[in-house]
Amino acid sequence: MKSVAVKSRRKGLADIFKLSWEVFKSGMAGFAGFFSILIFTKLIASWIGTVDVFYVNFDDVLLSSIGFVLIALIKILENFKEE
Repeated sequence: MKSVAVKSRRKGLADIFKLSWEVFKSGMAGFAGFFSILIFTKLIASWIGTVDVFYVNFDDVLLSSIGFVLIALIKILENFKEE
């Protein structure tokens, strides 16, 4: 006869929260990485002189959100990886 392990609802919710938190942290790291690279390239461009004014606009933040989405998706898909 097989034994069935029953997990409590609280433990299941804690696991879901922990997984979601890890995905969020990884996504924020991806966002920060993309944003840092973008700021660095704009800074170099202003030092070289190709850009007169150094500024960050909403498009830069929106572009950096690609980093959040990509890294978060990678973390989510890692959970489905077969071992």
